[in-house]
Amino acid sequence: MSLLPYLRSLRALAAVAQAGSSQRAAALLHVAQSSVTRAVLALEAQLAKPLFERVGRGMRPTAQGRQLALRATRALQFLAAADRHHTRSVALSWHGSPLALGVTERHLQVLQALAEAGSEGRAAGQLGVSQPAVHQSLQQLEHMAAASLFIRTRSGLRLDEAGEALLLACQLALAELRQASEEWPEPGPALQGQLVIGTLPFSTTMLLAPAVELLLTQQPEVRVVVIDGTFDALVARLRHAELDCIVGALRSQPPAAELTQEVLFEDRLAVMARAGHPLLTQPGLDWPAVRSAQWVMPMPNTPAELAFAQMVQAAGLLPPAPQVRANSALMMQAMLCGSDRLALMSPRQVAREMAAGLLAELPLPVQHASRKIGILWRSDYLPTPAAAQWQSIVRQLGETLSSQTLT
Repeated sequence: MSLLPYLRSLRALAAVAQAGSSQRAAALLHVAQSSVTRAVLALEAQLAKPLFERVGRGMRPTAQGRQLALRATRALQFLAAADRHHTRSVALSWHGSPLALGVTERHLQVLQALAEAGSEGRAAGQLGVSQPAVHQSLQQLEHMAAASLFIRTRSGLRLDEAGEALLLACQLALAELRQASEEWPEPGPALQGQLVIGTLPFSTTMLLAPAVELLLTQQPEVRVVVIDGTFDALVARLRHAELDCIVGALRSQPPAAELTQEVLFEDRLAVMARAGHPLLTQPGLDWPAVRSAQWVMPMPNTPAELAFAQMVQAAGLLPPAPQVRANSALMMQAMLCGSDRLALMSPRQVAREMAAGLLAELPLPVQHASRKIGILWRSDYLPTPAAAQWQSIVRQLGETLSSQTLT
């Protein structure tokens, strides 16, 4: 069930959970006490569960009410962070933010549609409403945010800095409400909900696939979506709460201040070739023997490319021409199997291909900085029970892989 239509009730829920009574919550929200009471009762009726215990001195949230209030508070606080009524140095509590107190489902829909469509007319068509209605909602949103949100050009509308910040805040808030829906108890003991994982090249075989399989064995009602892509593209999706996490080779530092990375294990790289490659039978193979070899090279600005450069420098070779680059393990393996090219790869990643007699490791010393495999999260991420179990599983598998020899 989507909780977005119940923003008004969720504000009342969060305020009562914080204040301890409907009277004090009404003072926080600047509304009548009866309005708060009706909103809470409506939400309890919709969810078919009591959210508060009515006690002599006020209202005490149930365990389920407390968790839902936590998610609602986080969502509202994300919106308050984009409110320009405050200075950047002073945080604004959500119940002091005109934006967090006034925004509705329609406002969020209009912002998203305008950002995608680039004009009020196209956004109106997308939402099935009139252009004046879109314009009015935008004016209300800009008033609540105390900032213009779009740059108006001949070609249409484009988000300005405040608009980008508000769109990000809305996406983070919506993610909290989605997670709240997934946490809401359904009949039966199994965990439910959806986990969306971004995966970087060369992380699927040794870590991601076994972790997903183990999670689904333990929790068959959980849905898992795996999305692969480049590092920059996945980071953008993670920052906007379109992903729960990213799994793969980590950079030396997190790419943004609001992201946190966790190292699970270190991996080594080796020079790989097809089985039957002429260099495999060459006695006393050394680096000068591969001086004229052709390579499938890593993508630019990746840990693998850095390791490749370190390997070439340590071997005393000139960097080869980047005739072919690939960030797909399958593409790299296919090119190796169909030619005499070489590639710098993780033996763990291609262990099955090596066992099947398709690929082999050349006995060359490869010197490079440690390659750290791990997970990237949003620093403020609050996992659902399913996501928390996923975290536990990948950490356990990471410990197992870390304890295994790299030779």
